[in-house]
Amino acid sequence: MSGTSRRLYGELERDGVTLVQHTTGRRLVDYISTDALHIVLNLEGQAIIFGQSLRLSLTAGTMTVFHRSTDGMFSASRLQPDENHHYLILSAKTSWIQQTFGSKREALHPNLVQILNSGKASTTSLSQVRSMSLAERELAEELVSPPVQTAAAPFWYMAKIIEIFTLHLFTPQTLAGDNLPFCSSIKKTQKERIEKCIAWLKDHLDEPLDLKSLAQSIGCATHYLSRQFSSSTGMTLKQKLRQLRIDKATNLLRDGDYNVTEAAMEVGYNSLSHFTKAFIEEKGQKPSDIIAEHRRNLA
Repeated sequence: MSGTSRRLYGELERDGVTLVQHTTGRRLVDYISTDALHIVLNLEGQAIIFGQSLRLSLTAGTMTVFHRSTDGMFSASRLQPDENHHYLILSAKTSWIQQTFGSKREALHPNLVQILNSGKASTTSLSQVRSMSLAERELAEELVSPPVQTAAAPFWYMAKIIEIFTLHLFTPQTLAGDNLPFCSSIKKTQKERIEKCIAWLKDHLDEPLDLKSLAQSIGCATHYLSRQFSSSTGMTLKQKLRQLRIDKATNLLRDGDYNVTEAAMEVGYNSLSHFTKAFIEEKGQKPSDIIAEHRRNLA
């Protein structure tokens, strides 16, 4: 079965680190370099990895972290040669790990410390195979399609790669369980991104939703931002914009300084009928009911 291999960042021998996207093609073992640490995000298909004291079985939606030595038995292959396989491999030479993180080796994963101290690295796992979280799946998509201009992509990748290694290599707790610092970091980023989205929508209530401009202001790909916002808030960006518009219109009507038409125009509605329909769907009452309620309170 034919396939492709696309280098997203770096060359291992030249830069010490590389990120490559693979689909079904050559043998998996051909992509696992020696004397290097590998983080594998297995998006589709199944694979088996064997080495010295290493037995890893990857299924769709799982990930793992391991180091391959320069000698000794090692094998990596797709479980079903004819099935589709799609995965990302982030690899770093031992020398790059040493140069980048060696000054803080006392805080690193014990297996990695042993590799750095021994001078003769062994094939060993730093993480058992585990399911990727939703945040990690979204990160994988973002790695394939970075949310920055082409000229900025190398800088974005380098920063992201440092972040990923930092969150995976320091202490065993970063590699197992549901409360991963890696996941927590991504969740924090997601929360900040959602907050920025809502702030942007509030600043552009009277304008049609411009998803491209919004995504650029946040620094995120449009399709990724839409999906992330929906999964985090339970509503689409358009639904959130409507909610914010109607909330503001409600406050304007309750203050008594705006009539229905003025409130509608203030929050971006050019059609009074569309405004009234949206208002009823959001509040369960007509905008004129808010004005009547305000007048009763003044009486």
